[in-house]
Amino acid sequence: MCGIAGVVGAGDAQLLERMVQRLAHRGPDDWGVQWFPEHRVGLGHRRLAILDLSPAGHQPMANARGTRWITYNGEIYNFRELRAELERRGHRFRSRSDTEVVLAAYDEWGAECLKYFNGMFAFALYDVEQRELFLARDPLGIKPLYYVHRGEMFAFASEAKALFALPGFEVEPDEEALLSMLILMWVPEPKTGFVGVSKLLAGHYAYFRDGRLQVYQYWDIPLSASERYHYWHEREYVEHLRRILEQAVARQMVADVPVGAFLSGGVDSSLVVALMRRALPEGEIATYTIAFTPEDRRMEAQVDDAAYARLVAEQVRTRHHQICIRPNINVLLPKVLWHLEDPLADGAALNTYLIARHAKQHGTTVLLNGMGGDEIFAGYRKQLATLLLYRYHHLPSWLRKGVVEPLLQALPSAWIRSRIPLLRWLKRMLFPMQLSPLEAFMYGFAYCSPELLRRLWLRPIPPYSELYPIRLYREYAERVRGASPVQQLTYLDTKLFLTGLNLLYSDKAAMATAVETRPPLLDREVVEFAFSLPDHYRIRGLQQKYLLKRAAEAYLPKAVLERPKAPFMTPLVAWMAGSVGQRLRWWYTEQEGPHREYLNTTEVLRLLEEHRRGVANHAHLLWACLVLAEWFALWLGTSSYDGVPEEVLELEIS
Repeated sequence: MCGIAGVVGAGDAQLLERMVQRLAHRGPDDWGVQWFPEHRVGLGHRRLAILDLSPAGHQPMANARGTRWITYNGEIYNFRELRAELERRGHRFRSRSDTEVVLAAYDEWGAECLKYFNGMFAFALYDVEQRELFLARDPLGIKPLYYVHRGEMFAFASEAKALFALPGFEVEPDEEALLSMLILMWVPEPKTGFVGVSKLLAGHYAYFRDGRLQVYQYWDIPLSASERYHYWHEREYVEHLRRILEQAVARQMVADVPVGAFLSGGVDSSLVVALMRRALPEGEIATYTIAFTPEDRRMEAQVDDAAYARLVAEQVRTRHHQICIRPNINVLLPKVLWHLEDPLADGAALNTYLIARHAKQHGTTVLLNGMGGDEIFAGYRKQLATLLLYRYHHLPSWLRKGVVEPLLQALPSAWIRSRIPLLRWLKRMLFPMQLSPLEAFMYGFAYCSPELLRRLWLRPIPPYSELYPIRLYREYAERVRGASPVQQLTYLDTKLFLTGLNLLYSDKAAMATAVETRPPLLDREVVEFAFSLPDHYRIRGLQQKYLLKRAAEAYLPKAVLERPKAPFMTPLVAWMAGSVGQRLRWWYTEQEGPHREYLNTTEVLRLLEEHRRGVANHAHLLWACLVLAEWFALWLGTSSYDGVPEEVLELEIS
């Protein structure tokens, strides 16, 4: 796990060094640059040593003949098997690192090497003889890869901030990205928050030569059911899933540094931790969870995740850390946003940062997590709500329009939100637009309605259906139009939501503290198996993640398997009604800045007052307005990031 950067057709070795140093937090153990002055090409690297801690793992790294150089970020979990195969083909290795295996695999197979990799990665490889740059990103986009292309100049990096060092680069906000953030709370790829900065899409590779960038897709989620599983009984599905999950977790525990885990107390992270114990029966496993004050949690009407995490930790016998936080958001939020770079309004990024920082302080450099379980096994309420809409559309019109819809419309939103989350999703999808289930899914997760968006945004807005995130969802939905309902919904969430939000904050917030995160449930074999399943093995009746929970019965207590669904939350409702709401008011009443050129102050304050009085729950949208104000200040020069003193975070460890 590292930070990578490079440039073609611009600058010099000193520029490359400046780019690399902006990634120092991603790799505190070592750094290096390789500059080719006659080509005006350079590769740079910051190293977080995970495998082969010796100097032999130094990057950029050359092949045996010195004709190809690589800068690489990630982990190839099957690198030992690949190394053995490459040795049989005549390759010789000088290190124990997976970096050298990636380099040799490219020497042997070219771009076809990507189909052999089981792992997470983003890397760039320069062919000195061909004067050609090759870039690749893992199938699901676990590792980030940003780039800028301007004529003959091309630059890339693990984070956008390294690209801001380029000569003449001016940071300019991308309005479509900002509108996306208000609608979704995140920005779908390939866009970023910045004009001219893009991401290489997950499952893609690219060549850059003679000023031309050519991008190709090498992997997509397979949606057709595999003949291999066609005649299986349920017991065989369960046994196979257990086997590949055990293998995935064991593979991802391979490291030359201590490995621990996030433990929220949900099914996914609990299952990962239980499988870690199976792979390491007697060794020490450190687990980390975050907790909030009872007052904050009460306003969210959420279950106590920490209690379930403790239950799992006791059963699995881990060295468990519970972190209770009362953070100073005024200081913490700008720090995390500086690391996230893209405008992202999910408070879970704060949780990830705080857990990773605490883990690093206690000697843990790698953390496994349960990321991806809800996307690929259909664990989100919005997926179940949409599936119910598919069934609902088959009801007689008189029953839908005469009974059900008036009843849902009459229920107060605040009451639904606090008591029956599934009804909340149904209400958001049904009103105010009568759409097909798939269209309702695309509109239903919006936090900002078309009418509210026009009141909130001061600049001209295209029709709602033409906005970037809606266009993109429609484009991806068209790819799976012939698939089954659950296939459609999980495909959209995995390709867009997972990569654009969850994997982004998981990587950036943890790497801010030089901690690597690994998601075993997103092992390529697990993902492809999940998408081979008939719908009823992911959602059966009202039970979600059916097969995953059946598999987990062998490892987890019944209380965890049957616990209510809860997100990886931050108590935004409570925060926005208190000191964080005061911070928001300060930004929109006393502080001038570019945020007030984009957002309507009167409307923001109206939403804040409604939230404060309990008339409506605008917590997420208000958080987005706060994030935008802080984001503008960071990237357009009205404030600066100077680090966060330890004492302001107000942590309590138990």
